[in-house]
Amino acid sequence: MNGKYDRIKIIEQAERLVRAGKLREAIIEYEKLLDEDPTDVSINNIVGDLYVRLGQTERAIRSFEKVAAEYEKKTQYSQALAILKKICRLNPENPVYFINMADLYTRQGFTAEAKREYLRVAEIYLRAKRVEEAIELYEKVVRLDRDDLNARMQLAALYKLDGRPERAVNELLEAADLKMADGRIDEAHKILVEARKLNPDNPRASLKLAQVLRLKGQAEEAMELARAAMEKNPHDLDALTFLGNVYFEEGKFEAAKEVFTEILNFYPLNVNARYKLGRINLGQGDVDRAFEYFEPLIDSYLKKRKEDKAVGLIGLILTVRKDHLPSMEKLAAIFRESKDARRLEQVDRAILAELKRIGEKSRMISYYAELLKLKPSDEKLALEYRELKKELLLGDEEEATYDTWVPSREQEEEIQAGLAQADVYIQEGLARLARRVVEGLLLKYPNDPLIKQKLNYIDNLKTQLSESELIKKVEKATVIETQVIRPTKGKSQERETMKTGLPFEEEILGEDKVNPLDIFRDTGIAPIISSDGREKKYYDLYENVRAELAIISAIYLRQKKGVTIQFEKELSSIVSDFRKGIRDKIPEEDYQIHMQLGLAFMEQGLLDEAIEEFNLASRDKNQLLECLNLISNCHRLKGNMEEAERWMNRAIKLVAPGSDQYFALMYDLGLIVELSGDVERALSIYREIQSWNPTYRGISDKIEKLSNLGGTPSSALN
Repeated sequence: MNGKYDRIKIIEQAERLVRAGKLREAIIEYEKLLDEDPTDVSINNIVGDLYVRLGQTERAIRSFEKVAAEYEKKTQYSQALAILKKICRLNPENPVYFINMADLYTRQGFTAEAKREYLRVAEIYLRAKRVEEAIELYEKVVRLDRDDLNARMQLAALYKLDGRPERAVNELLEAADLKMADGRIDEAHKILVEARKLNPDNPRASLKLAQVLRLKGQAEEAMELARAAMEKNPHDLDALTFLGNVYFEEGKFEAAKEVFTEILNFYPLNVNARYKLGRINLGQGDVDRAFEYFEPLIDSYLKKRKEDKAVGLIGLILTVRKDHLPSMEKLAAIFRESKDARRLEQVDRAILAELKRIGEKSRMISYYAELLKLKPSDEKLALEYRELKKELLLGDEEEATYDTWVPSREQEEEIQAGLAQADVYIQEGLARLARRVVEGLLLKYPNDPLIKQKLNYIDNLKTQLSESELIKKVEKATVIETQVIRPTKGKSQERETMKTGLPFEEEILGEDKVNPLDIFRDTGIAPIISSDGREKKYYDLYENVRAELAIISAIYLRQKKGVTIQFEKELSSIVSDFRKGIRDKIPEEDYQIHMQLGLAFMEQGLLDEAIEEFNLASRDKNQLLECLNLISNCHRLKGNMEEAERWMNRAIKLVAPGSDQYFALMYDLGLIVELSGDVERALSIYREIQSWNPTYRGISDKIEKLSNLGGTPSSALN
């Protein structure tokens, strides 16, 4: 053919044949064009219409299928949908076309239309006793509309019919959640009873039933159910939290205290337990213990610039004991940062009075200096300051130093972090370790009064520890620090209704609770774990290894910032020593520890070491999938896309096709393929994900952007 001219001649000839009623001859002419370009949508569409006029339905459908596929490939979903509707009219008995049409509705965001088609075909499958295919369609409906209660109940019934009781229980639990959200507690109760009949040992079903019983006012039955669930898994955080909250709300504070303390033994960063224990201790008048529980929450609020909430927590403590020195000092720091001179003056004067009462004269210097800045004309204050300096043998040089040096925000954060680390050691009686940390800060910031004040405080400490006590204290301090790297979990808390006769009930326990859902998120706060008088069990091998990893992590971060002290080795030397002895410390079959080691190495950028640990951990079948995924990520970070893809494909083979987990792994595979430069294959993977869920991780936007790049891979690592 001679290009455009011949194409025009063929089309004109075909049109003349159509007008003459010679449809077969016209199709022959059009097929000459399709021989040159089989994907020509306009010609395929014309040919399909001509076959319809000839009554050759199957051939018409084949032509229309080519048109729909091409439109879909070009993401022109509206046009593809119009063609599919033509196909469905031609062959209304084939459910596959209606499913394809529903998939296109989904991609365009037409949820109601997609659900209608899926459910219509599902009914056809059920009448034909094709239960498995019906289940697949109901799963699509539930993914489209997670709040569709009827679909969930039907899906649960189908799972039960198909011999999949665990899947049925999961859907019933989701349905119960929807009922509870609508306030239909009795209906939720019936659903949960049915779920427990299917699997009496399912912990989620037992716990949700306990929650419903609590809402119905049956507290004793709820607690009994929660305790029974905990017998099978004593460290179940959800069950422990629920039981502790019920004890708390029922006024059984000693029982609540025991449960929340148990939570902190295993989950030291748990906000709900820490907050409730603080409230209980305040109600019992134990202000120091309450402050230990509250302080990390206060610091987190300050980091998030929520000073009013931080002040509110401190106010709870000062309501019980107005001269509590740590609380007043924390309050002064807040007012100092916010430049609230009036309230800072009031708090500084109160701190001075308390320091004078307890004889801490050396700590009074900085507060006198600050007050004189705020009130330079106060002669009485100036006279007291001069007399105190004479008594402490301090000259004017120290005063000038304090008055002239002011740290920047970054320096202040670094100083506070170092002092917080020292406080951890001080609390555990490890004064020499605390002194080393503070001395390191003093080398870098010799003029900071808070550092000098802390060093002076440490010098006055008298701690005599035996060797065995010292080992235990070091273990506990390292546990506190290493817990910071754990992912934090916040649990939704129910509104607290207190029934108590404890002291300060109205002022403390009756307060509206602070919402702690996001307190620890994105923070680096090390919580202080207070002793509850019971023996805590730490497994030497595991905690020692994690302690060494924490030290590596801490020194790595400090050296990045340029903060080092004499007793810290170079990071490479520490890692080398650690790797040399690790095989002697950890049994090869202790796969959980190898997993934790791999994660720690990966976090520090030690990717080869991480891969080696993940390989060992993958021998545990329960960890295999996660390990394969992590090894793939390590290779991707190293830039070895071929290996990354190989390991990711191994992971994908372990999951059920079409499951949420399957598409999550496929997305990661798409990133790897995209980064390797194979844009077409990446787009193919992304389109498969889009057909499942067009809103998943912005997949539709990603496809559009990648299509417009014209073969240039985007930064998949981002």
